[in-house]
Amino acid sequence: MTPAPTPSNDDERLADLYQYEILDSEAEAEFDDFTRLAAQICGSSMALLTLVDKDRQWYKSRIGFEAKEGARDISFCGHAILGREVFEIPDATNDERFFDYPAVTGDPHIRFYAGAPLVTKSGSAIGTLCVFDSQPKTLTSEQIEALEALSRQVIRQMDLRLLVRREKESNRELVRQRNFQKLLFDSSMAGVASTTPAGLITSVNPAFEHLVGYSAAELIQQRNIRLLHLDEELQTRAEELSAQLERAVEPGDSIFLSSAMDVPEMRDWTYRRKGGSSVSVLVSTSPLHDRNGVLTGFVLMAWDITERKKVHEEIERLNADLERRVDLRTAELERKSEDLQLLSYSLAHDLRQPLIAISGYGHRLKNEVASSQGQRYLERIAAGVDQVNVRADALLYFANLSRRRLQRVTIDLGQLANDQVSRLQREQPVRQLVVLVQPNLSIWADLQLVTEAVNELIFNAWRFTAGRDQGIIEVGSDIGEQGETIYFVRDNGTGFNMAYINTLFEPFQRIETMQEAQEQGIGLAKVKRIIAKHGGRLWAESHPDDGATFYFTLSGA
Repeated sequence: MTPAPTPSNDDERLADLYQYEILDSEAEAEFDDFTRLAAQICGSSMALLTLVDKDRQWYKSRIGFEAKEGARDISFCGHAILGREVFEIPDATNDERFFDYPAVTGDPHIRFYAGAPLVTKSGSAIGTLCVFDSQPKTLTSEQIEALEALSRQVIRQMDLRLLVRREKESNRELVRQRNFQKLLFDSSMAGVASTTPAGLITSVNPAFEHLVGYSAAELIQQRNIRLLHLDEELQTRAEELSAQLERAVEPGDSIFLSSAMDVPEMRDWTYRRKGGSSVSVLVSTSPLHDRNGVLTGFVLMAWDITERKKVHEEIERLNADLERRVDLRTAELERKSEDLQLLSYSLAHDLRQPLIAISGYGHRLKNEVASSQGQRYLERIAAGVDQVNVRADALLYFANLSRRRLQRVTIDLGQLANDQVSRLQREQPVRQLVVLVQPNLSIWADLQLVTEAVNELIFNAWRFTAGRDQGIIEVGSDIGEQGETIYFVRDNGTGFNMAYINTLFEPFQRIETMQEAQEQGIGLAKVKRIIAKHGGRLWAESHPDDGATFYFTLSGA
């Protein structure tokens, strides 16, 4: 017993078979006619129209045979589908492949078999039209040709049914889509209308009727969409399109011209309603084409935006009022700021004269007072005068800084840092210091102010590395998370506790851990205000006895 081999393309063959959806269907006269005719032509007592499934062969039509299906692996048809010509076995008992098949050794005692493969358009053999008998014999060439012709007609019949079924399914889908589209059309919250290429209205939905106040009967084939538009809006749009296209555009053509050129358009219009009132609408216009690409009309979707426009106009009014109030408030704050600057300047200036007098009289008294207690009092007076002088200088500086206009130029930040280090090293040549300055640190800033800020940061690093055997000062830049350039001055000095960071940049404040080296003045406060005036930020990171890093950014404006 030789089992029927499985074709190498069996998956594709089965897919071809299954597309017909014929397996396990009821008997049909059309196919029974093919089977009966095959038996008569070949002079056989039995005939089958067999479809070979994955593990079985199923009989769509049977003549002289009772079974409805059989095993595929021990079937004649399983062998027949391997070829494309009629597969003929004159006497199965003399064929080593079939002599011990159950259908040969038992009922119906097959001796003769001939099967014509049912070959689809894609070349797959999905079954056979076969004849067989209990007596050995062979077919004539005419009988073989006839059997092959019948097998081709069977496939044509199956293809025709497949085509009809698919056409019905396509029609059902088309009807479903049309019903769905009509449902959307009728239930859409937007007003929907279609027109001819010339603008004659051909359909509307209930929302469009409600929008313009006309019934469908008053609109369809009765009115051109242009009649719903305001003449002045059509004229304005025509002028816009004429300027864009560099050719004259008529007002009546301005509604559809962009869409006709396949340019999507959504635009605010005003529609005239029945009765003379108007409604503000947002209209989306799209072209309609036939299968050949010929323009057949347009479809419009319109939304009532009257309330939205009212809200928008109210927002614009409120924004204008807010801008006016902001301008007034800004002007008032600027006046107050100028007043405060003038007050600071006046206070600092007016304090100068009495401070000079107090300092002068103190020096004179120092030569006249003999007691040690009196000398101590005079020293306290002098110290107090110095502190007031420092504060007066700070008031003058900050007042002038606030009034100053930036004069930005391109500056080499690295050169500024090197110049300040050189000045400091000339004053203390014995200091052991390593200076690392990143090249090409170009910035756009006010030269005088940035020079003051850089000098202060370098001087700060110089002071706090004084106790190191070898001080290190590094100047460079990094790229921040937002893509901005962050400049830094880093040292290996004494550092500070970050708990005091909030007082670090305030004038006249000292951090307890830095008191030995830190003067009571406005150094870092001045740097912070210079950086802020450039639209930047200043911050620091440090740990006690582990150095400090001061970071700053600068706006490019």
